[in-house]
Amino acid sequence: MYAYRTLRVEIPWRLVEERPDVLDLVTRMHLAVEEYVRRLLKELTGQEEPKLTPEDLDRLLTPDRQELAVKIIDEVFPKYSLKKYFVDKARVFWRDVAFHRAVPLDAQLRVESEKDVSRAVFVDLKSGVVRVRKTGIPPFAVKLKKSNVTWIKKRLEEGARLKLAFVGIDVRRGKDPTYGGLYIALVFAREVTPVEPRAIVVVDVNRLDHGVVVGLVVDGKIVRRMRLPDECAVKKLRRLHERISDLERRAAKEADPARRGQLEDKVNRLKSKRYRKIRDIATRVAKEIIELARQNNATVVVDAMEEKTYSARKQSGESGDRKHLYDGLGQLRRRLKDLAQWYGLPYMEVRLYSTICPRCGAKMVKDKKRIMRCPSCGFSDTRDNIPLLWAKRRYWEILQKQPAFSAITLLTS
Repeated sequence: MYAYRTLRVEIPWRLVEERPDVLDLVTRMHLAVEEYVRRLLKELTGQEEPKLTPEDLDRLLTPDRQELAVKIIDEVFPKYSLKKYFVDKARVFWRDVAFHRAVPLDAQLRVESEKDVSRAVFVDLKSGVVRVRKTGIPPFAVKLKKSNVTWIKKRLEEGARLKLAFVGIDVRRGKDPTYGGLYIALVFAREVTPVEPRAIVVVDVNRLDHGVVVGLVVDGKIVRRMRLPDECAVKKLRRLHERISDLERRAAKEADPARRGQLEDKVNRLKSKRYRKIRDIATRVAKEIIELARQNNATVVVDAMEEKTYSARKQSGESGDRKHLYDGLGQLRRRLKDLAQWYGLPYMEVRLYSTICPRCGAKMVKDKKRIMRCPSCGFSDTRDNIPLLWAKRRYWEILQKQPAFSAITLLTS
């Protein structure tokens, strides 16, 4: 089984300003891929914009659909003036193009003094530069950050190899999609031997201000509990949101268009900052949980909120300072799953109750803030601990399950 991780290397705006042909190329690639995917999925599902999970895509993109995919690629890509190189790559990696909405490029990593074999993307670790060429425009180069080099060396130590690369553009989807920065994505692959689990790490995913409760269960006993992230990180998020809310109120009342525009620009910058902070929290929390699972050869068991419940709460009448705290939960789940597979750890999403008594099975009632009490047997505990107790009760059942590992996992950094 192979697992994949991706390093995202930002293309600086200075380079884009100096080389508008880079922006033009990446935009054309993006538009061509979007049209290809849209037409392919419409042919397969009969719907204009079907909402499909990766599992749905995996079931749809069977080998017998390759002829259809290639036909659409041959019709679409030349419309956007994409050269034969892109057409050939898309034909070979037609499934990957549909999964990741980008054209894979062949890539080479030079660690010491290996010969340059003229791949489209050349990563020179010694000089710390990524070069992109053979794309129909003059070559361009991006300097790697020290953190990028460290990340690559860590993946090499883990036995990974550079497999391929993408060049892409950030897109915020919605009624009116907006475009952001450009990037190069370097995809590393490693062969993984699945771990034989001897314990389980239970993750109760809550809204971020309630914390993510983590428990290590060994031999049917809870031997460790943690609550992540730390309260300091949550307070910073709250303060940031309060600042955003205040600026939004001021902008709504501002009569002067120029002043209102300035306030709205500040709001957008702070929202981007909040998104980055939430993403960083999800990254740190996932890393800490996976490290605990690796140390104990454990199955990662996530008591995840159901998608319908998650969407309903995001769209509910809850105040804004609470709604944004749901934003990182989807990121956290995806990162946990992908990191688990990268290290060969079994991963499961199991519904564990927080309002059903783990002793007698009766419906519990709220006693006081986040404390649940069973009216039948008198048991009480915090709402966050109850899923851990259910995991303890179902320990042997969960441990004996062997979840299927995905063949395709693409985790960014």
